[in-house]
Amino acid sequence: MGDPFAIPSRKQMRRTPFRPRCKNCRTNKRVIPIRYSHEITESLLEKERNGELKIGGSSRSVDAPNWFCTRCETGFQR
Repeated sequence: MGDPFAIPSRKQMRRTPFRPRCKNCRTNKRVIPIRYSHEITESLLEKERNGELKIGGSSRSVDAPNWFCTRCETGFQR
């Protein structure tokens, strides 16, 4: 069991996952993460079909976006 006197961090107390605001339309309700991976599995494809994430390709450059807004279809960094 954990320490009963431990103070939880802000990340542990967060109810919903963190999503930054879109730079263009200023909403965070339709922002999804972009996933860069060499292996594209069925679970990743299923999550992309459900709109939970966007597959970005096999490799990520330094200035590649890591968030995608489905409302205005813009990729951006945090």
